[in-house]
Amino acid sequence: MTLSAGDRLGRYEILEPLGAGGMGEVYRARDERLQRDVAVKVLPDEVAADPERLERFEREARAAAALDHQNITAVHELGEHEGRPFIVTELLEGENLRRRIDSGRLTVRKSIEYAVQIADGLAAAHEKGIAHRDLKPENLFLTAGGTVKILDFGLAKLRPNQVVAAETPTATLQTSPGTLVGTVAYMAPEQLRGEPADHRSDIFALGVVLYEMLGGTRPFRGGTAAETAAAILKEDAQPVSAVSPSVPPALASVVSQCLEKRPEDRFSSAHDLALALRAADESAISPPPRPEPTVRRRWPHVLAVVIAAVIALLVVLPPEGLWQRLTGPDAERPPIRSIALLPLENLTGDPEQDYFVDGLHEELISTFAQISAFDKVIARTSVMGFRDTDTPIREIGRLLDVEAVLEGSVRRSGETVRVTLQLIDAPSEDHLWAESFDRDLTDILALQSEVARAVARGINLALTPQEESRFAHARAVNPDAYRMYLKAVRLSRWVGGEELLDQAVALLESAINLDPSFAEAHVRLSYALFQLAHFYRGPTEVMPRAYEEAQTAVDLNGDLAGAHANLGSIKAFWQWDWAGAETELRRALELNPGEQRASVNLANYLAATGRPDDALAAAKTAVELDPLNVRALSGLGWVYYLTRRYHEGIEHMVSTLELHPDDAMSHYSLAVNYVGAARFQDAATEIDRMMELSPGSFSNHLMLAMVVWTHNLAGRTAEAAKAMERLQEISAARYVAPCSLALAHYSMGETDRAIECFVRAFEVRDTQLFAFLIAPDSDNVRSDPRLQDILRRMNFPGSE
Repeated sequence: MTLSAGDRLGRYEILEPLGAGGMGEVYRARDERLQRDVAVKVLPDEVAADPERLERFEREARAAAALDHQNITAVHELGEHEGRPFIVTELLEGENLRRRIDSGRLTVRKSIEYAVQIADGLAAAHEKGIAHRDLKPENLFLTAGGTVKILDFGLAKLRPNQVVAAETPTATLQTSPGTLVGTVAYMAPEQLRGEPADHRSDIFALGVVLYEMLGGTRPFRGGTAAETAAAILKEDAQPVSAVSPSVPPALASVVSQCLEKRPEDRFSSAHDLALALRAADESAISPPPRPEPTVRRRWPHVLAVVIAAVIALLVVLPPEGLWQRLTGPDAERPPIRSIALLPLENLTGDPEQDYFVDGLHEELISTFAQISAFDKVIARTSVMGFRDTDTPIREIGRLLDVEAVLEGSVRRSGETVRVTLQLIDAPSEDHLWAESFDRDLTDILALQSEVARAVARGINLALTPQEESRFAHARAVNPDAYRMYLKAVRLSRWVGGEELLDQAVALLESAINLDPSFAEAHVRLSYALFQLAHFYRGPTEVMPRAYEEAQTAVDLNGDLAGAHANLGSIKAFWQWDWAGAETELRRALELNPGEQRASVNLANYLAATGRPDDALAAAKTAVELDPLNVRALSGLGWVYYLTRRYHEGIEHMVSTLELHPDDAMSHYSLAVNYVGAARFQDAATEIDRMMELSPGSFSNHLMLAMVVWTHNLAGRTAEAAKAMERLQEISAARYVAPCSLALAHYSMGETDRAIECFVRAFEVRDTQLFAFLIAPDSDNVRSDPRLQDILRRMNFPGSE
């Protein structure tokens, strides 16, 4: 029997279905003991009594539970409830490899990166005597953080003494549940022949997967499963480089060795395969040129031209004459005032260091933004879309509207970090400047300042005396604290759930314990705590500390834009210190015009205080500095709603959704503008789409309140009542923001109960109260004398 939201398996509350297959149905569930979301796989009723299938199901859990590796899905529990066996695993956010392959977005470098992670995970399993035996893109999951996770060890065979015993072949060429062990297109010849399958069979399957990532097609194909099996047994695969000429020879050789017919001719272990892939990765750093070259492909050519030009000048000019030519007035060029730093390459050879490289990339962008002479430094979110693409530099410059682009790499060895950067003129793709920077990890903040000063020099930008002083006096930082900080940055960058935020808080607390004067860690801790209060916890539980951490960060380093952005947001949403909020938010934008939190919250404040043009200008500036960031785009849609420019908001959000059709918050911003324009049916439809797209929607109190509101307006009272019932169930079990309940009660026509909730929101200082009270559709309820009293006690501008 299929489970529904609200059903329970022991301590696990079912939230929503995630998928189904021959081996079971998978649900998102809430572990109420540990307060975290998990995935629960339940054996279907119709096969729960089948001893063979039950044994396979339990074998999956035993095999996977024996493994502890970052590239293998963690199993938390094997249980049974009312005769239903189930497995509880970590909940993954992202997409499977099949969807990524079908999207056509994989480059050679990204294919190698994924294959290395898969090989590492298989190596860990093989060392435990476990072969997967059903490796395929559908069983490989790409998390939002870029980690590959191997799923479904349900077909694994535990190998006593590291040897798989021979077994009666059960791999027919059928696809009915319980008869196929493995998937034909990815099965090794020995599996198809019914011979023992061991770790080398997994290596063959990984070869097929890698071939498909690189070439977009499988190496062995047939019109039927039988024809595919015959091709695997008898035919040699066409070299992957013939299918995709961009694949370098070293990598094509690795793929071919994986696909050898005889197991003994393949790599002897997944560990050896991983080493070979990493070696092939080095050969893929400089792929062959294309008609529209990227910077990495132009670099050797540009270097050769530069060397030839210098030699020619030395022949016709004495050295002093050359120096005059290079440094005289003709060499003067106007300063560059808009740049974008592309994602940095991880040259450490270890995907586990991606968090470090990505974090350093974000920190460098923030450092550049502190240079006041820049008119525009593109925010991180917009440049991340150009990771692992062949988009020409001039096209990137056009899309981001910048004069120059920086690209580079990070190589970390022990406690030493090297950052290499190249500056390219966007319209011409000419190489302007390149430099490498080496520092110990202790001096990483000094490295960031050194890079910023060098970039400014390279593009003829003058630093103010204050900037020179600030960059010259960067403090040392504890290396372990810095690593913890960057890991926390990745976890708290987006609202990824309460569990991720708790992990970020724990990491930041540890970092601060190691280095109490690490101001940036205090900034991030304040931000993570604010997110917890806004979505998951009572404000009185965490907001006092959020404020304390923000104030500490400002005291330690008053030049950190993020510290002032946090402080301004807290003053607006929690302390209701309106003048102080505006001061802090404007100070954040002075220090970093691209500080999105400051832009969005300042726009909210300006709209609430009757300055609609200024509010829209602030929101549009955020989009200009981060033009491809869907959060900035949806934030502008929200400000159109606040300023009652609904039709402009609808037009803007429709355009945004053409680019980002699966972004839940964009559907939310479109919905509220539809409400403002009295297009209630459209609003309800958009909220339904938001719920479909957003994981955990059915346990998110704010989203459920939006369902109640929009569906009542649209006359869909049954759906509204169901959402209201769910919202009340959640509020009986854990904290729910009183404002969410107020909105729901008000839309149900229960005005007195709504007012009671607003009063409660005032008492607990609900961080959502400010946003609810400034929304146009709160106009009617705001006229209630009881709400007017709350506004006066909040000292809200214009409420006297």
